[in-house]
Amino acid sequence: MAWIEDDKGSVLLVRQVVGQRLWTLPGGKVKRNESLKAALKREVREETGLETNAIAFQQMYDRPKRGAVTVLFKVSVKRHSARMHFPAREIADIGFFDRLPSNATPSAKFFWKSESSHRLHWTERLWARPRIAPKATKT
Repeated sequence: MAWIEDDKGSVLLVRQVVGQRLWTLPGGKVKRNESLKAALKREVREETGLETNAIAFQQMYDRPKRGAVTVLFKVSVKRHSARMHFPAREIADIGFFDRLPSNATPSAKFFWKSESSHRLHWTERLWARPRIAPKATKT
């Protein structure tokens, strides 16, 4: 799955056409003899029309009862591919969100909660750093 943020920190989600029409992060299944990164690039392009620029592993979501492992990658996209589209047969809607919609997939919920707590922790660490007072000047 791809974690793609815009310049304001909103996260790109797609809504599925089939089943319960849930919101999720872009991504999909890996084809035989396809690398994880190649599969992610292909899925992001197919679902959003965006071309990926950089891909970095974030974390995994192990779902043993379903016999599945979902891998999350932080993805940046190429500027020239900024026009998004979605194929009607696979994706019903697409957009950037500040909050996860209630009708989201379990994987999206897991990663959203995890990434949000990482961001909060990082922000708290930045604010917790001691401030260095400016040197007093003689007048």
